[in-house]
Amino acid sequence: MSAEHQHHSQIDEATWAKSLILFGMGIYLAVLIFTGNLANYINLRFAWLAYVGTALFFLLALANLYACLSPRRAHSHHHIGWDSLLIVAFPLLLALLIPSRSLGVEAVSGGIGLSPVGVEGVASLNRNPLDRNILDWLRAFNRASTPAAFNGQPVDVSGFVYREPRMGADEFMVSRFTMSCCVADAYPIGMPVRSGAASDFAPGAWVRVRGEVLADLFGGEFAPIVLADAVDSIEEPAQPYLYP
Repeated sequence: MSAEHQHHSQIDEATWAKSLILFGMGIYLAVLIFTGNLANYINLRFAWLAYVGTALFFLLALANLYACLSPRRAHSHHHIGWDSLLIVAFPLLLALLIPSRSLGVEAVSGGIGLSPVGVEGVASLNRNPLDRNILDWLRAFNRASTPAAFNGQPVDVSGFVYREPRMGADEFMVSRFTMSCCVADAYPIGMPVRSGAASDFAPGAWVRVRGEVLADLFGGEFAPIVLADAVDSIEEPAQPYLYP
């Protein structure tokens, strides 16, 4: 086999591999879209970018195949090396090996503050308290002149259980991740909960918490706490994130 023929054969293999990777990326994005798992990675306000990306991957794959099959391809001196292909293929390989899932308690690092960043904005003060989610409550708390402003108001929120050693046996935080754009900017927020059934739920378990607000000491800070009348196990919701 001549050196020129061997070189062309290597180009052929690399070009077909490039097409396969492009098709693979397009198929992966399409699967995320149709299974609903896209919400595990991005705010669905930006889902259109995934649709555009899927179409572009398929178009690039088809264009690459056309160039590979075209008789004029042999005169082209532009090709991609195997090292570059492996770098491009690595994210796809990781995506295939790691199951798609939302962020949970294991992704919390550094704890969950009582006045976390990422909750600024217009508070839903006119919303029925029972319709407020954790993000709505934290916005309302941050705008209040005193933590006692909401004493006695009813609460009905859901989230995963987060617990630290400093918390009492009857305490935990009902928590969610907020997501502005994608998981890269996801931030954990939570509401303090006090319940006699707190020890019945493991960290990371999804629960629905119902009760009323009372300002009291929590972790050494005076803060609005949910005095729970009921804490029930629930399945993780289809949309586990809250969007600022």
